[in-house]
Amino acid sequence: MKRAVAVCCAAWLAGALPSVAQAAPITIGLFAPSAAFPSTAARVELANRLGGELGKALNVSGSGRVYARAADFAAAVKKGEVTLALVDPAYLAGAGGNPEVVAVAVSSDDKTAGPWQFVARGGATIADLQGKHVLVPNLGGREVDFVLNVLLDGGVGRDFFAKIEPAPDTASALAALALGKADAVVVPVTAALPPGTAAVPAAPALPALPNPVLVVYGAMSEQDLRVVREAAKRFQGDATIAGFRAPGGESDGEALRGVARRFSAAVKRGPFLIPAVRLVVGDLLEGRTFAIERTPATAFAIAPTTR
Repeated sequence: MKRAVAVCCAAWLAGALPSVAQAAPITIGLFAPSAAFPSTAARVELANRLGGELGKALNVSGSGRVYARAADFAAAVKKGEVTLALVDPAYLAGAGGNPEVVAVAVSSDDKTAGPWQFVARGGATIADLQGKHVLVPNLGGREVDFVLNVLLDGGVGRDFFAKIEPAPDTASALAALALGKADAVVVPVTAALPPGTAAVPAAPALPALPNPVLVVYGAMSEQDLRVVREAAKRFQGDATIAGFRAPGGESDGEALRGVARRFSAAVKRGPFLIPAVRLVVGDLLEGRTFAIERTPATAFAIAPTTR
Protein backbone atom coordinates (compact mmCIF):
# COMPACT_ATOMS: atom_id res chain seq x y z
CA MET A 1 0.00 0.00 0.00
CA LYS A 2 2.79 2.39 0.95
CA ARG A 3 4.57 1.53 -2.27
CA ALA A 4 1.43 2.36 -4.29
CA VAL A 5 1.04 5.70 -2.51
CA ALA A 6 4.69 6.55 -3.18
CA VAL A 7 4.29 5.70 -6.86
CA CYS A 8 1.19 7.89 -7.10
CA CYS A 9 2.98 10.80 -5.40
CA ALA A 10 5.93 10.44 -7.73
CA ALA A 11 3.64 10.43 -10.74
CA TRP A 12 1.83 13.52 -9.47
CA LEU A 13 5.09 15.37 -8.91
CA ALA A 14 6.33 14.37 -12.35
CA GLY A 15 3.19 15.88 -13.86
CA ALA A 16 3.38 19.01 -11.72
CA LEU A 17 7.03 19.88 -12.22
CA PRO A 18 6.75 20.74 -15.94
CA SER A 19 3.95 23.23 -15.19
CA VAL A 20 6.11 24.88 -12.53
CA ALA A 21 9.02 25.07 -14.95
CA GLN A 22 6.82 26.77 -17.51
CA ALA A 23 5.88 29.54 -15.08
CA ALA A 24 8.86 31.65 -16.04
CA PRO A 25 9.17 35.09 -14.44
CA ILE A 26 8.46 38.16 -16.53
CA THR A 27 10.49 41.33 -16.80
CA ILE A 28 8.85 44.66 -17.56
CA GLY A 29 11.30 46.88 -19.39
CA LEU A 30 10.93 50.65 -19.16
CA PHE A 31 12.42 52.82 -21.87
CA ALA A 32 10.48 56.06 -21.88
CA PRO A 33 13.01 58.91 -21.63
CA SER A 34 10.43 61.57 -22.45
CA ALA A 35 8.16 60.62 -19.53
CA ALA A 36 8.71 63.38 -16.98
CA PHE A 37 9.66 61.26 -13.96
CA PRO A 38 11.32 63.44 -11.31
CA SER A 39 14.22 60.99 -10.87
CA THR A 40 15.67 57.63 -11.89
CA ALA A 41 14.48 56.22 -8.57
CA ALA A 42 10.89 57.09 -9.49
CA ARG A 43 11.31 55.23 -12.80
CA VAL A 44 12.68 52.15 -11.06
CA GLU A 45 9.88 52.18 -8.49
CA LEU A 46 7.14 52.36 -11.11
CA ALA A 47 8.75 49.65 -13.25
CA ASN A 48 9.07 47.28 -10.28
CA ARG A 49 5.50 47.88 -9.09
CA LEU A 50 4.16 47.37 -12.61
CA GLY A 51 6.21 44.21 -13.06
CA GLY A 52 5.07 42.86 -9.70
CA GLU A 53 1.37 43.47 -10.34
CA LEU A 54 1.38 42.10 -13.90
CA GLY A 55 3.35 39.09 -12.74
CA LYS A 56 0.91 38.48 -9.90
CA ALA A 57 -1.99 38.57 -12.37
CA LEU A 58 -0.21 35.94 -14.48
CA ASN A 59 0.68 33.86 -11.38
CA VAL A 60 4.40 34.31 -11.95
CA SER A 61 7.05 36.46 -10.39
CA GLY A 62 7.53 39.82 -12.09
CA SER A 63 10.04 42.60 -11.89
CA GLY A 64 10.92 45.82 -13.67
CA ARG A 65 14.08 47.04 -15.29
CA VAL A 66 14.85 50.57 -16.43
CA TYR A 67 17.01 51.16 -19.49
CA ALA A 68 18.90 54.42 -19.92
CA ARG A 69 20.18 53.76 -23.45
CA ALA A 70 18.24 52.73 -26.54
CA ALA A 71 20.99 50.29 -27.54
CA ASP A 72 20.76 48.46 -24.20
CA PHE A 73 16.99 48.22 -24.45
CA ALA A 74 17.12 46.96 -28.04
CA ALA A 75 19.73 44.33 -27.07
CA ALA A 76 17.58 43.12 -24.17
CA VAL A 77 14.55 42.77 -26.46
CA LYS A 78 16.62 40.88 -29.04
CA LYS A 79 17.87 38.45 -26.37
CA GLY A 80 14.33 37.82 -25.13
CA GLU A 81 15.05 39.33 -21.73
CA VAL A 82 12.01 41.64 -21.89
CA THR A 83 8.49 40.22 -21.93
CA LEU A 84 6.55 43.48 -21.77
CA ALA A 85 7.83 47.04 -22.02
CA LEU A 86 6.66 50.57 -21.38
CA VAL A 87 8.11 52.53 -24.29
CA ASP A 88 8.02 55.98 -25.87
CA PRO A 89 5.91 55.86 -29.07
CA ALA A 90 8.46 58.13 -30.80
CA TYR A 91 11.18 55.54 -30.13
CA LEU A 92 8.96 52.75 -31.48
CA ALA A 93 8.22 54.78 -34.60
CA GLY A 94 11.89 55.43 -35.25
CA ALA A 95 13.10 51.93 -34.37
CA GLY A 96 10.67 50.10 -36.61
CA GLY A 97 9.12 46.74 -35.83
CA ASN A 98 5.52 46.17 -34.92
CA PRO A 99 5.12 45.06 -31.28
CA GLU A 100 1.54 44.64 -30.09
CA VAL A 101 0.24 47.55 -28.04
CA VAL A 102 -1.46 46.26 -24.90
CA ALA A 103 -2.29 49.53 -23.15
CA VAL A 104 -1.67 53.27 -23.33
CA ALA A 105 -0.39 55.24 -20.35
CA VAL A 106 -2.76 57.77 -18.82
CA SER A 107 -1.42 60.99 -17.31
CA SER A 108 -2.64 62.54 -14.07
CA ASP A 109 -5.16 64.60 -16.05
CA ASP A 110 -6.64 61.41 -17.54
CA LYS A 111 -5.25 61.94 -21.05
CA THR A 112 -3.39 59.52 -23.31
CA ALA A 113 -1.49 62.20 -25.22
CA GLY A 114 0.16 65.49 -24.37
CA PRO A 115 1.75 68.52 -26.05
CA TRP A 116 5.47 69.16 -26.34
CA GLN A 117 7.36 72.42 -25.95
CA PHE A 118 10.64 74.19 -26.53
CA VAL A 119 12.05 75.56 -23.28
CA ALA A 120 14.74 78.26 -23.19
CA ARG A 121 15.73 81.38 -21.31
CA GLY A 122 12.73 83.59 -20.61
CA GLY A 123 11.57 85.69 -23.56
CA ALA A 124 13.21 83.60 -26.29
CA THR A 125 11.38 82.91 -29.55
CA ILE A 126 11.89 80.18 -32.12
CA ALA A 127 13.78 82.67 -34.30
CA ASP A 128 16.18 83.30 -31.39
CA LEU A 129 17.07 79.60 -31.37
CA GLN A 130 18.62 79.66 -34.82
CA GLY A 131 22.19 78.40 -34.57
CA LYS A 132 21.67 77.21 -30.99
CA HIS A 133 22.36 73.94 -29.16
CA VAL A 134 19.18 71.97 -28.45
CA LEU A 135 18.65 68.85 -26.29
CA VAL A 136 15.82 66.31 -26.61
CA PRO A 137 15.17 63.11 -24.59
CA ASN A 138 16.97 60.09 -26.05
CA LEU A 139 15.15 58.47 -28.98
CA GLY A 140 17.76 56.02 -30.16
CA GLY A 141 19.49 58.23 -32.71
CA ARG A 142 16.44 59.79 -34.39
CA GLU A 143 16.44 63.00 -32.37
CA VAL A 144 17.12 65.33 -35.33
CA ASP A 145 14.29 63.89 -37.44
CA PHE A 146 12.01 63.97 -34.42
CA VAL A 147 12.53 67.67 -33.76
CA LEU A 148 12.60 68.88 -37.38
CA ASN A 149 9.97 66.61 -38.93
CA VAL A 150 7.71 65.27 -36.19
CA LEU A 151 7.46 68.44 -34.11
CA LEU A 152 8.24 71.25 -36.56
CA ASP A 153 6.82 69.47 -39.63
CA GLY A 154 9.78 70.47 -41.80
CA GLY A 155 9.14 74.16 -41.18
CA VAL A 156 12.85 74.92 -40.72
CA GLY A 157 15.92 73.65 -42.55
CA ARG A 158 18.21 70.97 -41.20
CA ASP A 159 20.87 73.60 -40.56
CA PHE A 160 18.58 75.88 -38.55
CA PHE A 161 19.90 74.64 -35.18
CA ALA A 162 23.63 74.36 -34.55
CA LYS A 163 23.10 70.83 -33.20
CA ILE A 164 20.37 68.65 -31.76
CA GLU A 165 21.62 66.11 -29.23
CA PRO A 166 20.04 63.50 -26.95
CA ALA A 167 19.74 63.82 -23.19
CA PRO A 168 19.17 60.74 -21.00
CA ASP A 169 15.63 61.87 -20.16
CA THR A 170 13.39 64.90 -19.68
CA ALA A 171 14.66 65.68 -16.18
CA SER A 172 18.29 65.54 -17.37
CA ALA A 173 17.54 67.82 -20.32
CA LEU A 174 15.97 70.46 -18.08
CA ALA A 175 18.86 70.17 -15.60
CA ALA A 176 21.37 70.72 -18.42
CA LEU A 177 19.46 73.82 -19.51
CA ALA A 178 19.52 75.18 -15.96
CA LEU A 179 23.30 74.66 -15.83
CA GLY A 180 23.84 76.45 -19.14
CA LYS A 181 24.93 73.29 -20.98
CA ALA A 182 22.31 73.85 -23.68
CA ASP A 183 20.49 76.82 -25.17
CA ALA A 184 17.11 75.10 -25.32
CA VAL A 185 15.43 71.75 -24.77
CA VAL A 186 12.45 70.03 -26.37
CA VAL A 187 10.37 68.12 -23.82
CA PRO A 188 6.74 67.28 -23.03
CA VAL A 189 4.84 70.04 -21.26
CA THR A 190 5.60 69.73 -17.54
CA ALA A 191 4.50 71.73 -14.54
CA ALA A 192 7.96 72.60 -13.20
CA LEU A 193 10.61 74.40 -15.28
CA PRO A 194 14.04 75.59 -14.12
CA PRO A 195 14.15 79.16 -12.75
CA GLY A 196 14.71 81.76 -15.43
CA THR A 197 13.35 79.56 -18.23
CA ALA A 198 10.01 79.48 -19.99
CA ALA A 199 8.19 77.75 -22.80
CA VAL A 200 9.08 79.18 -26.20
CA PRO A 201 6.07 80.30 -28.25
CA ALA A 202 5.89 78.12 -31.34
CA ALA A 203 3.98 78.99 -34.48
CA PRO A 204 2.30 76.78 -35.38
CA ALA A 205 1.82 75.05 -32.03
CA LEU A 206 3.69 71.78 -31.59
CA PRO A 207 1.53 68.66 -31.92
CA ALA A 208 0.37 66.52 -29.02
CA LEU A 209 2.03 63.10 -29.01
CA PRO A 210 0.85 59.84 -27.44
CA ASN A 211 1.97 58.91 -23.94
CA PRO A 212 4.21 55.84 -23.43
CA VAL A 213 2.60 52.56 -24.45
CA LEU A 214 2.76 49.09 -22.92
CA VAL A 215 3.81 46.63 -25.62
CA VAL A 216 4.44 42.90 -25.67
CA TYR A 217 7.56 41.37 -27.18
CA GLY A 218 7.67 37.73 -28.13
CA ALA A 219 4.85 35.21 -27.93
CA MET A 220 2.03 35.55 -25.45
CA SER A 221 -1.24 33.65 -25.55
CA GLU A 222 -4.51 35.47 -26.05
CA GLN A 223 -5.60 34.47 -22.58
CA ASP A 224 -2.45 35.97 -21.03
CA LEU A 225 -2.89 39.11 -23.11
CA ARG A 226 -6.42 39.55 -21.74
CA VAL A 227 -5.09 39.07 -18.20
CA VAL A 228 -2.37 41.69 -18.79
CA ARG A 229 -4.86 44.19 -20.24
CA GLU A 230 -7.19 43.85 -17.27
CA ALA A 231 -4.33 44.06 -14.77
CA ALA A 232 -2.91 47.15 -16.51
CA LYS A 233 -6.28 48.90 -16.29
CA ARG A 234 -6.34 48.28 -12.52
CA PHE A 235 -2.80 49.54 -11.99
CA GLN A 236 -2.47 52.67 -9.85
CA GLY A 237 0.63 54.59 -10.88
CA ASP A 238 2.16 57.87 -9.78
CA ALA A 239 2.02 61.54 -10.71
CA THR A 240 3.78 60.89 -14.04
CA ILE A 241 1.94 57.79 -15.20
CA ALA A 242 -1.32 57.51 -13.30
CA GLY A 243 -2.45 54.28 -14.93
CA PHE A 244 -3.34 52.64 -18.23
CA ARG A 245 -6.26 52.12 -20.50
CA ALA A 246 -6.81 49.77 -23.41
CA PRO A 247 -5.91 51.26 -26.81
CA GLY A 248 -8.89 53.27 -27.98
CA GLY A 249 -9.31 51.64 -31.36
CA GLU A 250 -8.64 53.67 -34.47
CA SER A 251 -8.01 56.97 -32.68
CA ASP A 252 -5.04 55.75 -30.63
CA GLY A 253 -3.79 53.55 -33.47
CA GLU A 254 -3.86 56.44 -35.92
CA ALA A 255 -2.02 58.65 -33.43
CA LEU A 256 0.78 56.10 -33.18
CA ARG A 257 0.96 55.64 -36.95
CA GLY A 258 0.95 59.41 -37.39
CA VAL A 259 4.15 59.71 -35.37
CA ALA A 260 5.84 57.16 -37.63
CA ARG A 261 4.73 58.96 -40.79
CA ARG A 262 5.99 62.33 -39.59
CA PHE A 263 9.54 61.06 -39.11
CA SER A 264 10.04 61.41 -42.86
CA ALA A 265 10.06 64.92 -44.26
CA ALA A 266 7.10 65.69 -46.47
CA VAL A 267 8.03 65.76 -50.15
CA LYS A 268 6.40 68.59 -52.02
CA ARG A 269 5.40 67.50 -55.51
CA GLY A 270 3.93 69.21 -58.53
CA PRO A 271 0.44 68.43 -59.85
CA PHE A 272 -0.11 64.77 -60.55
CA LEU A 273 -2.51 65.43 -63.49
CA ILE A 274 -1.80 67.49 -66.58
CA PRO A 275 -4.99 68.38 -68.47
CA ALA A 276 -5.12 67.16 -72.06
CA VAL A 277 -5.50 70.20 -74.34
CA ARG A 278 -7.42 69.54 -77.59
CA LEU A 279 -7.99 72.40 -79.99
CA VAL A 280 -10.73 72.03 -82.59
CA VAL A 281 -10.56 74.38 -85.59
CA GLY A 282 -14.32 74.75 -85.67
CA ASP A 283 -14.32 76.01 -82.08
CA LEU A 284 -11.77 78.64 -83.00
CA LEU A 285 -13.73 79.92 -86.01
CA GLU A 286 -17.23 79.77 -84.52
CA GLY A 287 -18.79 83.23 -84.04
CA ARG A 288 -16.02 85.06 -85.86
CA THR A 289 -16.12 86.94 -89.21
CA PHE A 290 -13.14 87.04 -91.48
CA ALA A 291 -12.78 89.33 -94.57
CA ILE A 292 -9.93 90.11 -96.96
CA GLU A 293 -9.71 93.75 -97.91
CA ARG A 294 -9.82 94.16 -101.72
CA THR A 295 -7.16 96.25 -103.43
CA PRO A 296 -7.99 98.07 -106.71
CA ALA A 297 -6.40 96.46 -109.80
CA THR A 298 -4.96 99.81 -110.89
CA ALA A 299 -2.67 99.65 -107.92
CA PHE A 300 -0.83 96.83 -109.64
CA ALA A 301 -0.64 98.55 -113.14
CA ILE A 302 2.66 99.97 -114.29
CA ALA A 303 2.38 103.64 -115.05
CA PRO A 304 3.31 104.51 -118.73
CA THR A 305 6.61 106.25 -119.17
CA THR A 306 7.14 109.21 -121.50
CA ARG A 307 10.21 109.96 -123.46
